[in-house]
Amino acid sequence: MTTPTPINAVETTSLLCHPGVFLIEKDYEIILLCDKPAMASVIIDGRTFTDNVNGVMRTDTDVHKIKVPMALLDKAKAYRVHLSPLADHCNYYPKPEPTEAYEYDFIPIPETGEIKAYVLADTHGQVTVPAETALAHGRFDFLILLGDIGDSAATKDQVTTLHRLTAAITGGNFPTVYIRGNHDTRGYMAEHLHKYIPTRDGKTYYTFHAGPIWGVVLDCGEDKPDTNIEYGLPETGGVANFLPFREAQTDYLRDLIANANAAYNADGVTHRIALCHINFTYTNRPFNDKNPALYEKWIGCLNEMGIDMLVCGHEHRVGLQPESYFHGDPTPAFGTLLTSAHRDHPEPLRGGHKPGEFTGTSLTFGEDGLTYVFTNHKGEELDFK
Repeated sequence: MTTPTPINAVETTSLLCHPGVFLIEKDYEIILLCDKPAMASVIIDGRTFTDNVNGVMRTDTDVHKIKVPMALLDKAKAYRVHLSPLADHCNYYPKPEPTEAYEYDFIPIPETGEIKAYVLADTHGQVTVPAETALAHGRFDFLILLGDIGDSAATKDQVTTLHRLTAAITGGNFPTVYIRGNHDTRGYMAEHLHKYIPTRDGKTYYTFHAGPIWGVVLDCGEDKPDTNIEYGLPETGGVANFLPFREAQTDYLRDLIANANAAYNADGVTHRIALCHINFTYTNRPFNDKNPALYEKWIGCLNEMGIDMLVCGHEHRVGLQPESYFHGDPTPAFGTLLTSAHRDHPEPLRGGHKPGEFTGTSLTFGEDGLTYVFTNHKGEELDFK
């Protein structure tokens, strides 16, 4: 992956990889990863959006998150990034280095017609092979990165796998949806992850509405009870406290239902999906913190919303999850799709790993509803019939 080159003459290049343009609600959050602290701004059709804290430009950071209106960027179909490294944010007369400028064309999700997304999950720190997998499939309109993109959140390098993979696939030219995975909650950087990923005011669950597609992103957190010894000794308190976090999402889903006309029943919505790294419709898993009714509440809410499909990763398998995997009440009125495997020719719902191989999922939103096909890093479509 090549380093972006400024369009103006400057002595240094601060942008490490192309920006990620992430869908959040009805906005985009443009994330910039730099090799040194810098001030940052994004210019769209003459309007400037900056990364600041209460009016003070952020200078002591190498990652910037800048929210811009979706409607503005969709109409302009281009944006410009400005970076100004600043070695010393002194109290009088700070002297930034020359501003570096980068220009990007942008292709929004279409308002009508057939729309395609490509899904990658569980890349676990890899960039090259998963990127080849997505690009070998051909043209698509937006990218979905469905968790465990880094192998953990132990290091900055693992966390920024997200940025490098997004850049390698999109080139900063079309949108991405990101969902946190359970491995993304592990390690020193986990508590700082919100600074590096798209969020809704710091929260990793949110909705998005682009073209005729409405989606809700959910986040189970870890894949074991909070008291599991992996997260620390139960008697002294561990590093996991996900049960209240999950319960807050139940309230969030109920709020969405109470305001359905502003959400999944908004004008123009014809497709509704739910995205979550963990397939919480698989009952025989220890995600539930001894509270299996919690995910039943989620399923009841998604049923009421009329979700077309729950799209998941986590299992390192591909295929439509059998209905028999869920034993609770109510029964999901939607299918659960598993989307990534570390093999070029995995058997349906079978895992396994082979270096240099990967399979992802292409989603098509069309007149016939939501359809899918699994493709590998050679661009081959897998026939599971």
